[in-house]
Amino acid sequence: KYERRKKQQTGEVDSGTASGETAGGPVPPLVGIASYTFDDHMSPYVALEERAMDEQLHTAQSDNTVDTRGERPVFVSSTNLFIYMKNSITRCTALTKEKTFYLLQRAFQKKLQSYASVLDKKLPHPVSQSVAKLALANIQNASSSGGGLGQSPSQGPTTIYRIPQGEEITICHVIDTCEYCADTVEALEDLIRDKIGSKYKDKIDMSGEQDAFHDVTAKCIRVLVSGLEQRLDAPLKEVSRTNWSTFEVVGEESSYVRTIHSTIHPFVVQARELIPSSYFRSFCDKFAIAFAFTYYHVLLGLKKISESGTQQLLLDVYSVKTLLLKL
Repeated sequence: KYERRKKQQTGEVDSGTASGETAGGPVPPLVGIASYTFDDHMSPYVALEERAMDEQLHTAQSDNTVDTRGERPVFVSSTNLFIYMKNSITRCTALTKEKTFYLLQRAFQKKLQSYASVLDKKLPHPVSQSVAKLALANIQNASSSGGGLGQSPSQGPTTIYRIPQGEEITICHVIDTCEYCADTVEALEDLIRDKIGSKYKDKIDMSGEQDAFHDVTAKCIRVLVSGLEQRLDAPLKEVSRTNWSTFEVVGEESSYVRTIHSTIHPFVVQARELIPSSYFRSFCDKFAIAFAFTYYHVLLGLKKISESGTQQLLLDVYSVKTLLLKL
């Protein structure tokens, strides 16, 4: 008591008191107390952020501008959306890291699902069932002669897509953008889990959004395969219409083989340059299987073939096989 009284008389102050500590321990921080009080009433703020993202999604529907600064070309709308989300996280966490932040994260999930739908709509629409059946009938006009082998390798109804000239580039950009989004969603999930309050950490799961982008990627591969197949309608019809019974001399590969090569080569080269190698390999494998199946049934449908015609077809088949193996 004497020492304390002496310090008070000389003007000395206890270091613990000067630093803001009390006899009961350190003073609790004040940051976030006021905003936490309003956490249950911040839904208009989240709605405002959602409207801003909706505007970006609306613009993305018609905007095919590509950002080529990264490893792969992606739509600018995707980078803009994630930049906005990261800035939105900064704004929100300055106020609260609890319920409002969790609701904002849920809003991110909805908008990412919507963006996956936007990318899906950039793909060509499937051909109507009647047109698809007619196309299959024209090419596989003799599948019944194959001993019941006229079923698709996928053993299910085939969806046919026709890709307008040059649109394969857009489809490749969709693949690249989906890959970028899936990777960035994972990083976004880690960022949110790191910043959000402990009460909500276990509730953060954005795997569904990653799956949505992977699903669009898988559809893109199917569209590329089907679209390239449809561009080969004409040379395959030429095989069926040729009178192979009149062949007398075996020459070079037939003209339809050269048409097949000139159609496949630029398409494949374009895809190789634009999409990741794993997806490119998947595309090549699926196309080779599908086209070989169709080509096989076209050959089965040929009725009368001379010996020279048989030799010519053997040469053609070898050339097509070599082409497919070089994909």
